[in-house]
Amino acid sequence: MAELILVVDDDIDILELLEMSLTSDGFNVVTASNGPSALEKTKAHKPDLILLDLMMPDMDGFEVISKLKADPQTRTIPVIMLTARTQSHEKIEGLSAGADDYITKPFELKELALRIGAILGRTRQIKYINPLIGAMGDWFSKEGVEQLASHLKMAAMIQQKLLPQGPPQFPGFDIAGFLRSSTTISGDFYDFIPLSSSRLGIAIADVRGKGIPAALLMVMIRTALRLVCREESKPSSVLKRINDLLAIDTEPDLFATMVYGILDAQELTFTYSNAGHCYPLHLKHLGTTSAGNIKTSNPNLRGGLEIDQLRVGGMVLGSFDFVEFEEDTIPLESDDTIFFYTDGVTEAERETDGTLYGEERLAEVLLSNGHLSAEMTCQAIETDLLNFSGKSQRNDDLTIVVIKVGDYE
Repeated sequence: MAELILVVDDDIDILELLEMSLTSDGFNVVTASNGPSALEKTKAHKPDLILLDLMMPDMDGFEVISKLKADPQTRTIPVIMLTARTQSHEKIEGLSAGADDYITKPFELKELALRIGAILGRTRQIKYINPLIGAMGDWFSKEGVEQLASHLKMAAMIQQKLLPQGPPQFPGFDIAGFLRSSTTISGDFYDFIPLSSSRLGIAIADVRGKGIPAALLMVMIRTALRLVCREESKPSSVLKRINDLLAIDTEPDLFATMVYGILDAQELTFTYSNAGHCYPLHLKHLGTTSAGNIKTSNPNLRGGLEIDQLRVGGMVLGSFDFVEFEEDTIPLESDDTIFFYTDGVTEAERETDGTLYGEERLAEVLLSNGHLSAEMTCQAIETDLLNFSGKSQRNDDLTIVVIKVGDYE
């Protein structure tokens, strides 16, 4: 898209000359013949550069520059002064007011084109952050940016404190989890919630999007979960309550996926409900009932193990207030593993060709490491992801929870 230049001059002949010349150079051009009109058209058109005559009646160019630089929405727009004055102190006054360059009348059109090109080359990138600058308003200053950075750092620290600070002490089970954020703050979370001496709530969730909106919704969901799960004994009822709260207070396009389940050490079962999240994986011994086996290219299912997907599912959280959720209960045996993850795992891309990590590779890594502890299983998955992608920076948040039946110390 051609860049837009606002030309401001009370001389109609100069306006027409510059409009014709700049248009032939490939620019879009808007003109104004006085200071008030220049300010009005600047706000209306958001030009990429302003050519501004200094000597105009009523409101001169110095006052126009001053008003432009005082407005957060226009302060970053570069200004080239057009002046018939040659005194150095007047040029200094214009530059001190915030102008980026000056050119003296009469001027060569070729020289003007070079000056314009040089300034746009330096400021072109600013064009793409102007919406952010406008949204930040008075925050867009050295002090404001430093304060915003401090607030983001504090938000990240608060988020980290909301995550489990270590694996839960739950007799008969080995449990681990981790979250790796792709930005300062995350839209993923996981949680372990003691419900009784023999029952433990397990949750993993992924909020749509990234950054501050996703992080705020994550905190809201985590808070609602902590309150509701102590009032509702069924995972499906917990998700229903959370969904109804979100549907009232959020927009339909701001939603989350989530699995919530209850691990029962006395009954040796896992009862769960799923709101549009990645299906958890159940690593178990061959010969047990299959609910949806993942076929892999691994010819040797290590140690006689197989992987099933826990396929009970439902709608995402927060988009609709009429949603009901199903639940299922699976029996557990010694050495079984339940693996939860967000789509940052399976949708991780290989840097060289964009190939996705995928469910099959994930299943094979789990089968190959079925003998490891929960913590070491997490490490094995993360290491394989890094080796596969070849990237040091993730495109999405990455969250994993591993539950193993038995003592793996």
